[in-house]
Amino acid sequence: MYQDDKIEQRDLFSAQIIPPHLAITAMRDSGYKNTAYALAELIDNAVQAGASMIEVMCIEKRERVRLREVRRLWKIAVLDNGSGMDAHTLRMALQFGNGTRLDDRSGIGRFGMGLPNASISQARKVDVWSWQNGPDNAIHTFIDLNKIEKENMTEVPEPTHDPMPEPWRRFSDHVGRHGTLVVWSNLDFERLTWKRSDLALLRTEEIAGRVYRRFISDEKVKIRLFAVENGGKDMLIDRETEVNDPLYLVPTRALPSPFDIQPMFDHVFDDEEEIEYDGKVHTVRMRYSLASKNTKIDTSLRNRGQTVYGKHAAQNTGVSVLRADREIMLDSGWCLSYDTRERWWGAEIEFPPDLDEVFGVTNNKQAATHFSELAITDWEDLAEEGEGFIDVVNRLKDDEDPRGWLLKLSNSIKRNLDQLRKQIKAQGSGGRSSRRTRHNDADDATKTANKGWENRSKEQPLEEDKKPPTESDLSDIRNDLTQNKNYSESDAEKLVSLIKDADLKMVFVEADFPDSFNLFNVEMKGNITEIVFNRKHLAFDDIFGTIVTDDEDVDDLSTSEVIECLLRAVNATKIVFAAWARYEREAGVDLARGLERVRVDWGQMAAKFLQQDDALAL
Repeated sequence: MYQDDKIEQRDLFSAQIIPPHLAITAMRDSGYKNTAYALAELIDNAVQAGASMIEVMCIEKRERVRLREVRRLWKIAVLDNGSGMDAHTLRMALQFGNGTRLDDRSGIGRFGMGLPNASISQARKVDVWSWQNGPDNAIHTFIDLNKIEKENMTEVPEPTHDPMPEPWRRFSDHVGRHGTLVVWSNLDFERLTWKRSDLALLRTEEIAGRVYRRFISDEKVKIRLFAVENGGKDMLIDRETEVNDPLYLVPTRALPSPFDIQPMFDHVFDDEEEIEYDGKVHTVRMRYSLASKNTKIDTSLRNRGQTVYGKHAAQNTGVSVLRADREIMLDSGWCLSYDTRERWWGAEIEFPPDLDEVFGVTNNKQAATHFSELAITDWEDLAEEGEGFIDVVNRLKDDEDPRGWLLKLSNSIKRNLDQLRKQIKAQGSGGRSSRRTRHNDADDATKTANKGWENRSKEQPLEEDKKPPTESDLSDIRNDLTQNKNYSESDAEKLVSLIKDADLKMVFVEADFPDSFNLFNVEMKGNITEIVFNRKHLAFDDIFGTIVTDDEDVDDLSTSEVIECLLRAVNATKIVFAAWARYEREAGVDLARGLERVRVDWGQMAAKFLQQDDALAL
């Protein structure tokens, strides 16, 4: 480096710990998931200010992009009828890390980063008007990144009198005596998740309807979504945000009948955990729901997962974490990633703001990091040699590790989710029970097994192979399926009809056995043989439940998800045979010889069954 270069470098150097123009640039990457979550920060401020009406408004313009004219967002605004701000409060609101609620845990605010952080993450300029005595008496100030980066702006300008701008006043339906208007302009299209208002507002409605569902449901807040083009002459969108309940305990207009007028899920149970922290006892409340039987009314033509409501539920999968009635996150880390049946349960965890540090709430209110970590961590993973559960909890608390206060809660959630998954398995009865989902026909495995059964009868005939099932036999099967195996009457009737119409001699069914160790049973029902798989066995999900055709939209699975399902099935099958091998080794010489003969005979028969023309390898 030349000496002149060194002098120039020295002259440019600043000893400020955080040079403002560089800090602002770094703060733009503050981790908002998308534009809708950034807008949610402004909605937070409005709710905290006591607003009953919040309007998210967009203006579009047409621009030429790559030789064609397209619609693009030009400005985005959030208007509320909250209490408004005086000059001092308004100026503080645009300071990073400052605000009037830094120590106030009574509501959804507090962190002092929302308005400026959210705004500059999407736009290069943010203007704020606020008034407490009519919009004509509004005061205004702003942040302009272009000026900050050129070091021409180091302070939030002193607010000045400036009436609320006419275009926004004309678009709004609810300009009140007091309120605030935040306008994003000079939008950064590299940062905007959606470039058009319809896409941006549609996603905002989905997220805002979920994040603020309690406020909307209790009619404390209305959130209007509005978009215009061509200077306001062309209306694009004008609608109010609907409740989007991930527990589906309220009707959702976005869903088809009957779930537009009745809940799609049933409330299963509530639970509580008390956490003693900082000298106080705090209650964390949990609520759980499960897909109702009505979600399986008619799956004869399509899988439940392929329905409109099934796809909607797939977008709301996870544990909803609420703080002060506002959702922090929908945490999918508690779900089994390989199992799309997870869409059929709902879980909601609500904690008070006093536990922010314990849960690890981020300043953009998009995550509860300590809570999320325990979704994939068991207490045994944290234990040192010789420690039991209570020992781990006490040690972590002594180390001021937040996980110490959350371990009992995470264990409770995991137990409860396991119970819900067992009930969902029972709901899936019939989905794997020998019939195709989309056709009135037996599935490939059943057809192949029955053909093998028929061919084997030529070599080793059984008396019952020659006789069709009697009406009494079919009635016994129907009653057994509904009364003992938790099949719906509809699924039981379909299977019985299939046995009769296709002249089946054997069928695959499933049930909850009294124990979790018996993998399958062979049951005789007159002239029909049932192979009954145990839902409670650990191998059941990995082998037979890998793809649950009655509960999943298999076509929506990605290639990697399909491969994961197949690998789980293959690996689980290998492990089952490994257990058999160990059983033979422990059996002793005489029994082992008998088991070996059984294994050889069984293997020969399996090979013949799989050699059918319409075997599974299609």
